Amino acid sequence: MSNTIGLYVHIPFCKSKCGYCDFASYSGLADKEDAYINAVIKEAEKYAEKELTAETVYIGGGTPSVLKEGNLTRLVDGISRYINIEAKEFTIEANPESFSESKAREYKSVGADRVSMGLQATQPELLRAIGRIHSYQDFLNALDNAKKIGFKNISADLMYSLPGQTRGMAEESARMLALLGLQHISAYALKLEPGVPMYGCVQPEEDEDREMFYAIKGELEQAGFSRYEISNFSKPGFESKHNLKYWLLEDYIGLGLGAHSCYGGERFGNMTDLRKYIKSAERGRKLSVSSQTIGDVRIERVMLETRLVRGMPMSVIGESRAAEQLTEQLVKHGLAKLEEGRLILTDAGMDIQNTIVVKIWDVMAK
Repeated sequence: MSNTIGLYVHIPFCKSKCGYCDFASYSGLADKEDAYINAVIKEAEKYAEKELTAETVYIGGGTPSVLKEGNLTRLVDGISRYINIEAKEFTIEANPESFSESKAREYKSVGADRVSMGLQATQPELLRAIGRIHSYQDFLNALDNAKKIGFKNISADLMYSLPGQTRGMAEESARMLALLGLQHISAYALKLEPGVPMYGCVQPEEDEDREMFYAIKGELEQAGFSRYEISNFSKPGFESKHNLKYWLLEDYIGLGLGAHSCYGGERFGNMTDLRKYIKSAERGRKLSVSSQTIGDVRIERVMLETRLVRGMPMSVIGESRAAEQLTEQLVKHGLAKLEEGRLILTDAGMDIQNTIVVKIWDVMAK
């Protein structure tokens, strides 16, 4: 157990909830904002005796940029009383329509040095189809605000496999985004979970999905971005330090509604009912509703580290004839390569990472 952690803080408020979103987020509950900030600070107080230091901070949502002026400052100041913040990277998410110049100044004033913006697509018809309430011009304005205030580490999200999207559209979005002086771009396939308003919408077929991804990848690589994780690309030196903590199974604490933690060999997650969370925090009651002890760390490492382009040490799998045979097969079929004792999935291997993970687990169980 380490005293040095990554810190995630969840902001559940949105102007409008997107049709694909299954995160703990709500629109129309802005009147709960002050009480929620108090509740998160109260949750942070529970960690005071552990004398934790956050070397990465990520404030996500929901939409952190919808917080009314001053509440972000109050939140960070409050948390800092109980968890020491010495961040090597401090990210706050923002949506284009609510990231004004004054909001950018507040982000900077609380110590943020990285902004992550949700764009998703450049075409207005696609933005409407998935329930986004901003335009591409809103994104450009927000980006200008971030740069004007001095942010030099800016990330943006793209989505592909959207209803009505073509390979050309995905490629165009990536090309336009790659020319804007960003340092990091995430490219996620749309996954619709049961219960979200868009569930059941017709999406591109699997082969079209892959064509879109590789079109995006090509445009980004041509502009100097490198893929370092299944869905993430960066300019050299701008990989997300906070997200790397997740993938390398390092300790992190999550504060707020639905936030998850991995600390001291245990995973635990908070409740997702906003009113109940606020009331429970006020009364000093338990906020986590799920917990799981991490058994064999190697199992987790296989699942997480094979996502990374730098791969996973072969020592995680262990030495056995079965492990050797599986590795030989993966290399033979172009799904992986061995470099300096690390198993590195190729692009083709990344496409079926889940299947490969299960095969590795089977070998480790023998």
